[in-house]
Amino acid sequence: MNRAMTFGVLLGACVGLAGCGSSTRVVQNNDTCGKQMTDLQDALNSGAMSQHEYNKARRVAVERCESRDNR
Repeated sequence: MNRAMTFGVLLGACVGLAGCGSSTRVVQNNDTCGKQMTDLQDALNSGAMSQHEYNKARRVAVERCESRDNR
């Protein structure tokens, strides 16, 4: 009985903590495309983000802007 209870507690803890390390975030951004690009450049220039982070965020922002334009 103790073994089954321990397994259940451990399984529950693992399931409960499974999403804690996720790096996926959904952020809604209603800024204009120009404002987004300016904000990204400012963040890069101030050192708030690395060149790699900037490149990735810029690519995502450009894709979003293009999809807005194609609606």
